[in-house]
Parts: sequence; structure tokens; C-alpha cells
Amino acid sequence: MWPHGRFSGGFVGVDIFFVISGFLITSHLLGHVPTNLRGLLDFWARRVRRLLPASLAVLVATAVAAWWWLPETEWADTARQVRAAATYWVNWQLAGDSIDYFGAGKPASPVQHYWSLSVEEQFYLVWPLLILVLTWVGWRCRDRRWLYFSGLLVVVGASFWWSVTYTKTFPAAAYFVTTTRVWELGAGGLLAVAAPVVARMLATRWGERARVPLAYAGWLVMGAAVLRFSETTAIPGWRAAVPVVGALLVIAANAPLDWYPVRALQWLGDHSYSIYLWHWPLLIIEPAALHSARGSKDDVAIIVATLVLAALTKRFLEDPVRTMAWWRRPVPTYAMGATGMAVVIALAGTWIGVENRRQDDYQRQLAAKLRGTVPCFGAAALDPGSNCGRTLNGEYVPNSSTWQVGAISESKPGLDSQKCNSAAHEWVVTRCDAGDLSSPVTVVLAGNSHALQWLEAVSSIAETEHWHLITYYAEGCPLAAWPRKYFMPQFARCADWEEAVLGSIVQLKPTLVVTSNLGYNFQFNGWFKPNINGFKAVDAYTAAYKRLSKAGIKTLVINDAPASSGSDKSDPAKFPNADPIRCLEAHPTDYAPCSAPRTDWEYRDPAVDAVKRIRSPRITSIDLNDHICGPKICDAVIGGVRVRQDYSHLTGTYVHTLIPYLRPALLALITDA
Repeated sequence: MWPHGRFSGGFVGVDIFFVISGFLITSHLLGHVPTNLRGLLDFWARRVRRLLPASLAVLVATAVAAWWWLPETEWADTARQVRAAATYWVNWQLAGDSIDYFGAGKPASPVQHYWSLSVEEQFYLVWPLLILVLTWVGWRCRDRRWLYFSGLLVVVGASFWWSVTYTKTFPAAAYFVTTTRVWELGAGGLLAVAAPVVARMLATRWGERARVPLAYAGWLVMGAAVLRFSETTAIPGWRAAVPVVGALLVIAANAPLDWYPVRALQWLGDHSYSIYLWHWPLLIIEPAALHSARGSKDDVAIIVATLVLAALTKRFLEDPVRTMAWWRRPVPTYAMGATGMAVVIALAGTWIGVENRRQDDYQRQLAAKLRGTVPCFGAAALDPGSNCGRTLNGEYVPNSSTWQVGAISESKPGLDSQKCNSAAHEWVVTRCDAGDLSSPVTVVLAGNSHALQWLEAVSSIAETEHWHLITYYAEGCPLAAWPRKYFMPQFARCADWEEAVLGSIVQLKPTLVVTSNLGYNFQFNGWFKPNINGFKAVDAYTAAYKRLSKAGIKTLVINDAPASSGSDKSDPAKFPNADPIRCLEAHPTDYAPCSAPRTDWEYRDPAVDAVKRIRSPRITSIDLNDHICGPKICDAVIGGVRVRQDYSHLTGTYVHTLIPYLRPALLALITDA
């Protein structure tokens, strides 16, 4: 919420919250140790009364507001996340979505913050069971605290190890999953178990003197994390230990600092749950409702609205419902909780059903246009002498979720872009076969997502010509030959994938290899070791293409399409046309503001430079950019078709309209083979 990134590490508030929650809930469990099923049901019923009424009410309000104000392109994901949030597993859904390469550029949903509540609820479900098991194990022990401490320490240690390991390999997913976060809650639990020992230590003369310095040390450590961490910090992992240790120091010190009794702070603490529930939906929906970027005045308005809604929620919902006498018993509690969940799930399910029917209708309309001979449809509008002009207003396709790369080809057997994907950081070689498997003509489409974006065109041509099509697709990793020694350890498997795929292609000896690669930022900071001795992207492509040429394999390199991410004008805050989806949503009747000068988005492709360097008749390139941009302008919509799916990829629909321009090049190379 803070402008200009003054508190760039503010997200560590979640880590601090987990420590506090783990401490409080473990302290409660140790004071009322559940020894049977009835004890567990009573504990969970108290959690239901405390958390569900407000969270479900905010979910309903958010769903209605999102349907009213958010653009249609965000409805499907928001509805799915509302449903998942109602059952407290949205963190796992977000973790799965974060692995989706093409979902990386999607805007955050207004219920995304429920991931941390989901982690907490899952902790509340399992933690008392662990305490119960440890109680049964040590039923003869008079003082079970050290048994509890030892058992919880094993869980905390295992979770911390997994957090460090998983954050290195899948940082986006690691942020959300419960298994990488349990140790933070468990750290608070360990402090709760050791609280009597800590209290005795601090009750000594020197201990009393240490309370205030310990507390301030904890606040300084947490403050350092807030100020120094940023969106590039790998969290949770070992770095999350910084705010966790800070929180533990403050709780353990239990120091009476002068500013603790300030009424404003106490009020915020009392209303913190409702503040947490309301702040994120307001942050996400407010700009969409006002059709403008968020500024300083908006931040102030959102803060005020959050505080007002939090006060009303606590006064008229949280407190009254929690203290109602008639549902303090477990059966009414669980019945009302289940009913509330069912209402939200039904609301989200209805929304999803409506959205699915709308998408089916869009797909039928799109399929009809692709089968027909609609003049000036898509790339044909740029043909010389077409007299189509620039299409700057009116309806366009694809709408909503049909923006996905390869969306049309998803229905073709053997070409599911998720199943055929070599996921980032692992890059296990995955081969998919489609078309006529008995054909003497074999075409390989290989590379990263910038090769995959041509799947609709290449697969359609292969199907028509009865070719055998093989795909090798890897997120972020191009068909190149980067030496492994240059990679940072966590990205070294990309080099392994490149070597394995090149080896497979050489052994396969296909009729033709088709590739296109993201090359402009492949040497971005973090992938490679600081000193790579001048080895550049063009060298990596040259080495790969020479290997294919020596094996007698023909290769066609498609020049990468112009994109906002290929320039220094990719920041949507400064250049609104950089994000095509948001820009078109903001200008639904005039597409001109979402276009850009061709010189801003077109860049020199190092893969094409490699083709020119090799000068082999077997290695050729094709430039289709004149069918993607006009002579001077790259339009967001051409011939009634949205051109770009995101910052750097073409939509599957627009690629389909490029088939007439790609087909002759493929046929010529196949004929000469």
C-alpha cells in the first residue's frame, strides 16, 4: 500500500503473524491439552466461531464487487480462488498457478491474501493432533513439556529444511505452500513450550535488565527485514528466519515498552483480523472501479475504508457471532460453518458455470471465424493493397481466457501445453508427438515459450500436410548451447535440458527443426555467474545451430516477435500500453492508446544473428514481423484479433492467422529435404 517502495519488505508481516499465531495457539493448547476427540472438536469449534463468519462474509462481498468491477478476463481465476478460499486450500491452488509459466503475468486476485489464512487454518487442523499424539506417547510423564518440545522441534526442523530446499528450486510455489511455512508457526510454538524456562531466566536480576534491550533488538531485526527485503528476496527459505527471530525476541522479552499501551496501536491489534480481510480486496478492486492507476490519494482512501469496514465488521459481525450462546456447542457451530461455506461455494460455482458458458460461446464464434473467409481477419488486415486500414475500435477476439498461448491447440491430441512442458528449474526433457505418426516427414518444434507460441500454426500445418510433429518445450530455457559452467547452480539444469534435447534431435534426424526463442533478456541478472568471459546469447545459438547443421538437419528460426518486454519501456506504470490486457480493458472502444511505435518494441534477435553468422543453407530464418506490426506502428488489435497475450507472447488466435505466411517457408524446406 505504500508508494515508492518505502517498505519494500512489508510482506514479512505474514512471517511475523505466523510466529505470533503459533505462540498463542500452542500456549492455549498447553493450557487445555486435548486428550480425546471431544477436546479436538471443542478446539476446532472455537476456531470456526472466531474465523469463519468474518472471512466468509468478506468473500461474498468481494465476489460481488469483483463481478461488478473487475474485467471479464479476471472472472474465471477470481471465481476459482473464491471457491478455494472458502474451503481454506487456496494457498495450494495459488502454488499450482504460480508454476504456470503463462500465468506469471496475470494480475493478483482480490482474494489472494486468503493464502495465509489457509495456512493458518491447516495448521490449526494438524497442530492439536500432533499435541494429542505426543500426549498419548508421554501419558506416564509428569511434565511433558520437553516431550512436546522435542516432538515439535522435529517438525520445525523438517519444515525449515524443506523451506530452504523448495525455495531454491520453486520460489513462487514455495511462498504459498503450507509445508514451507509450518516451521514459522512451529517456532512460535516452541517458544510457548519453553516459556516457563524463558520466564525464569528473565526473572533474574540480569534477565530483568535484558528485557528491554531484547525487545528493541527484536523490533530492529524485524524493521531491517521490512526495509531491506524486496520482491526479489527469496522467501520463505532461510531469509524468513530474520523476521521470525525478531518476532521471537519481542515475544520472549515480554518487556513493558512505553509505547505498547498506546490506544491506537491496541485498537489496530483488536481489529487486525478484519483489517487483514478487507485491505487486499480494496487494493485490487479500487483501481478497476475507478479505471485509473492507484496514487497517493487512493492509498489514503483505501486505508480509511479498510479501517471503517474493519470496525463495522468487528462491531456487528465478529463479536456478536462469536459470543452468541446458541451456537457455542460444537454441533450448531459446525452446521453454521458448513452452511456458510456452502453458500460461498455455490456462489463461486454459479459464477464459474456462467463464465464457462460464456467462454464456450466465444470459442464457437472464434472457430466460425477461423473456418470462414472473413476479410481482413487478423494478419490479413496488414496485407499490401488489402484496404483494411488499422482496426482501432469495435469487438475483437480472443476474449477473456482465450488469450492463452496454444489455447486453440489444447484440444488437439498429444499437444497439451502443460503435459508437454518441461517445468522451470527442473527442466526434465518432455517429448510430445502429434499428427501422422507414420509420416516420412518429421517436424520438430523446440525451444521455450517463444517457440510454443507458434504451436497453433505449426501444428495446423502439420495436420493438414500429414506430417509427424514432435515438440520439446521448456519454460524459459531456449534451444541453445550455453555451457553449464556459466549458469548459477539453481539454473544449471537448463544447460542439461539444452544438451539433452539437441542430442535427441541429432539422433532423431528429423526432416526439419522449427524454433524461435526469447533471446533479448536471456542473460538477465541471476541466471549466470557474474563473470561469463564474454560468452553471449548469439554464441549459444551459434553453437546449437552448428551442431544441427553438421548432423545434416535443416533448421528454421522464426525471428522473435516485437514485444514491450524487449525494450526498456515494459513498465506498465510508466507505459500503460506495455500490458496489452490491462490497456485494452481500460480502453474498450479505442485501441490506439494500447499501440506503440514499432521501433519501441522491435529488437535485434540474437538467434537470427546466429543464422547470419553460420551462413549454412541448412540453417535459415524467417521474419514475419511485417505481418505482426505495420510499417511504423505495432497495434494491440489487428483485423479484429488481439495480437498479444502479455508482455512478450502472441495470442494463439493471431498466430493462427499467420499460417498463410509461415506455410510457404515450411513447405519449401520440406520439399527440398
